Amino acid sequence: MKTITLTFYLLLLASPLTAAATFQSLDAIQEAVQSFVESSLDPAGQYQISSAQIDPRLQLPACSEKLEIFPQSGNIRPGRNTLGIRCVGINNWTIYSTVIVKSFEAVLILTKQLSRNDKISLEHLTTETRETSTLHPGYLRDPNDVINKQATRTIPVGSVLYRFHYREPTLVKRGERVSIQSGKPGLLITSAGVAMADGIKGQQISVKNLSSQRVIQATVIKLGLVSVYF
Repeated sequence: MKTITLTFYLLLLASPLTAAATFQSLDAIQEAVQSFVESSLDPAGQYQISSAQIDPRLQLPACSEKLEIFPQSGNIRPGRNTLGIRCVGINNWTIYSTVIVKSFEAVLILTKQLSRNDKISLEHLTTETRETSTLHPGYLRDPNDVINKQATRTIPVGSVLYRFHYREPTLVKRGERVSIQSGKPGLLITSAGVAMADGIKGQQISVKNLSSQRVIQATVIKLGLVSVYF
């Protein structure tokens, strides 16, 4: 009788261990997902990765092979990502989980208010680290992108700078006298003209030639200079 009771007691003690050994470790799933996400991101970037959301009540058969992780969208990106976790061992199963990736970059911030058409200089700018997944596309990181450009609107202090905040500076203004270069490389003729419209570098504008009184289309080259090549 004592032998039977002892055997039954040992079986009760062993059963949780046996059960634990037959189920997939949820910690192992989270570690596999974490490793996959980290390896999918640019190693030079700054990221904060949430743990995979796994239901703690989940009981999956232990996988005999390495877990396969795959993003549902095709790649890992800042924001919410849905990932599949697949076992291709004897006990096949697939589950899905979500991971939130926060990306941080040094972006350009305005230190002084800009008004429309103001020229942007280095004193207007600083850099701060921001979570870029909360920013709109087109945010700026390099001061060289905006220095000496013109503001397209009034921009308050503390704003993140975007591409739509600036444009190339106006090199030719309507009503101003300009020099017109015409001809071809090696044989250029310069004449005086008047701009009929504002223009930025590379833009075609109407220019009145003061000698012939003809209105022509010319390309803005630099401050006060337009060209017509034949």
